[in-house]
Amino acid sequence: MTTEASDMTRTSSPPHCVIDEDYYWDLVKFSAEDHIFRVPKHRFMTDSETFATTYGLDRAHGSEDEFTAEDPFLNAVNLDVTAHEFRTFLKAIYPKQLQGELTLTTSEWLAVLKLSTKWLFNGFRKMAIEKLSFLTGMDPVEKVRIGKEFCVEAWLLSGYRELVNRSASITVDEAGNLGWQSAIRLCALREDWKIPGRREPVAKTFPANLVNEIEIAFQDKFGAIREAQSLYMTSEERAEVERKRQIAEREAKEAAETKAREEHIAAQRLLDLQRMEEEQKLNQMLDQELGRRLDEIDAISLMQNDAVTRHDEPPTGPCTPLAENRQEGVEVSICRPKNLTPNQRRKKEERERRVYERQLREEMDRRVRAEAAQREQGMERA
Repeated sequence: MTTEASDMTRTSSPPHCVIDEDYYWDLVKFSAEDHIFRVPKHRFMTDSETFATTYGLDRAHGSEDEFTAEDPFLNAVNLDVTAHEFRTFLKAIYPKQLQGELTLTTSEWLAVLKLSTKWLFNGFRKMAIEKLSFLTGMDPVEKVRIGKEFCVEAWLLSGYRELVNRSASITVDEAGNLGWQSAIRLCALREDWKIPGRREPVAKTFPANLVNEIEIAFQDKFGAIREAQSLYMTSEERAEVERKRQIAEREAKEAAETKAREEHIAAQRLLDLQRMEEEQKLNQMLDQELGRRLDEIDAISLMQNDAVTRHDEPPTGPCTPLAENRQEGVEVSICRPKNLTPNQRRKKEERERRVYERQLREEMDRRVRAEAAQREQGMERA
């Protein structure tokens, strides 16, 4: 009894399996008019975030087990497009033949362009534009219409240019399809461009190039298309724009750093020049002060020599300090010991002059260094 129950348990238990992350695709149902479509969900999730968000595909939606004959529209995503348009769109995103180039008719590529523009499948939009750009024989009025409708600037410009350059006049039906304001602008361009002698009066307001004239005359149309182009950028184009932006930011940063370094070098050179000028000025002051002090010493020495010659009593004490020779802490004492010969006295005076000169120069150098340190501190604070 126990053995039979164990066998039944093993038979009813599902086998262990691992769901593959890449190739276990969710399916989703779409309804267009009275048609039901069931396809893998991943293209609609990855190729257009706008579509996935608008129709709720980012939530659990649809399963291969949910199709029933009683209610075929159960959990189907309703699309406001025709069944033919959506079927054609599926040919592009889920082609049955993987080998070779996708081949569609002009009307089918236009359907792909329409839905990819509507739902922002920008990769397939770019593909459709490239395929349709090689097609010839399209009526210029039709080029203008689809250029405006699907925001393709090159087609709009090409259609306007053909209408200006062709020999046949713009018909009433064409004017109605183009819009009366656009038709009047085109007629004015045709007159200015094609009739001899009519371009001279407007030479100052219109450039000589027809493309420029068309862009000026229809700047509202071209401006609207250019503003909308950011919506239709592919992921590769957005990555390229971001790459260029980062390069521009890096170059701007490097330029700013280079400018800052150059300004710092220029400021340092100016500071060095100012320091040199001030040092030269201080050296001149030092030389002047030193000369004046030495002249005073010479005068005192001469007076003392005269006193010795006249047998006058020299100053008492071993040394006589000169009060007038003090220079901010530098005190020089001129010693006149007794019983020195004139030659000994001269040598001693020379030694004293050298000592005084060294002391005075050291004091002036301390001033220069102190003032330089103050200037550098001021620059660092600035």
